[in-house]
Amino acid sequence: MIGALYGILAAFSWGGGDFVGGIASRRLPTFFVVAASQTVALGILVPIALLSGQSIPDGATLQLTAIAGITGGTGVLSLYHGFAHGKISVVASIAGTLAALIPVAVALAGGETATPLRLTGFGLAIIAIYIVSTSADANTANAGAPGAHPDASSGAAAFGGALYGIAAGLCFAGFSLLFARVESASTLWLLTGLRVASVSALVSLFLIARAIGRRPPGAEEIRPGAIPTGRRGRIALVLTLAAAGSGDTLGNLFFLLASQESGVAVAAVFTSIAPVTTVLFAAVILRERIGLRQGVGIALAGAATLAIAAGGVV
Repeated sequence: MIGALYGILAAFSWGGGDFVGGIASRRLPTFFVVAASQTVALGILVPIALLSGQSIPDGATLQLTAIAGITGGTGVLSLYHGFAHGKISVVASIAGTLAALIPVAVALAGGETATPLRLTGFGLAIIAIYIVSTSADANTANAGAPGAHPDASSGAAAFGGALYGIAAGLCFAGFSLLFARVESASTLWLLTGLRVASVSALVSLFLIARAIGRRPPGAEEIRPGAIPTGRRGRIALVLTLAAAGSGDTLGNLFFLLASQESGVAVAAVFTSIAPVTTVLFAAVILRERIGLRQGVGIALAGAATLAIAAGGVV
């Protein structure tokens, strides 16, 4: 029971952080938003970890944590880019469904029982991903915002940003499988290691791209009006980036606790409801329109996640 609670807390932390980061990515380059938000989170984690008195994990644990951090950071970059140039409901639904589907599939391949309800969930998930990813619906509600990307309207990207959702979902599933294998009581250092790895990878990618005369993915030019000129606006921007980074970090913490308590398959399923919160924010705050076909696909994605989750406790 406590594992499910940790999973739900992780989902709300990730969902809220992703929504805030995605909104920031509609004004600022995705690469900048991810790098800045995770750097802010790292700046918060390091002193806390130093003051905690926890021992630094061994080299093998740190290496696995670093790989998980880079994988997860890549997923966040894909997700934010999808949010910035696509339809939030499409990208979030696909990413969440894959993030739940793949770890459970791996668990089943490893010998867990494939209950009829779980098999039904798998079938629904496949159908949902197909429907959502092939039903783009243009909506230009946010295209005229000051400093926004020219294509910051939902659905501007191909297939409503479905490809970004697939990339994000694959990365998040990989992160779940990798990070769940980490065994250490030094929780704060593990979270710090995730951020060190992801920030270092982003900085390295930026430097390499610049050295060969290219821009890294998502590193568009900052448009006029994107960065506020007043003090209040800039403070609000910093707080927004901090909220995005903190949400991601809290999500990682609760996911680790959930996986240690109930196993990676259960943790991945419960945390996969994160996109539900993101979709709700998009519908309520951004008033993002959802077409009938997309609505059916999103509903099927939610039903698939519930079936996969319930199938583990039947």
